[in-house]
Amino acid sequence: MNKLETKILKAIETNKLNPEILGERKWYNYFIRVTELVWSINLYDGYLIEAYTKNTVII
Repeated sequence: MNKLETKILKAIETNKLNPEILGERKWYNYFIRVTELVWSINLYDGYLIEAYTKNTVII
């Protein structure tokens, strides 16, 4: 797990990032996209969280 993944998981656990708010938004220096999954395995509570800086996908 990299530093950004750890930061996102900690933010979710401390309620600073709510994965139930779907869509795209700015979060710190990142642009994130949260998508609800119909079927999931090994993802946090059935949500796919992608983080971007400019045009690069980080997670």
